[in-house]
Amino acid sequence: MANRDHPDVFIEELEHALQIIAALPGAGTLYAQSPVPGVRRVYLRRVAAHLYYTFDDTRVIVRALWGARRERGPRI
Repeated sequence: MANRDHPDVFIEELEHALQIIAALPGAGTLYAQSPVPGVRRVYLRRVAAHLYYTFDDTRVIVRALWGARRERGPRI
């Protein structure tokens, strides 16, 4: 897999996504397929993955990091 040759790209993408959801937790799109209410996701373009998370008034909880090319989403 090409991403394994560039771990710095993965780290950069993940850190950037975490910064976004920490500052603007509502920025992700709602993931309606989840049985857990309020799950949202952001797309990490360079590594082709989605970061799934929930949030409330005091915290953001990362629920999963999942390859976007998979045929189904994660079981959250």
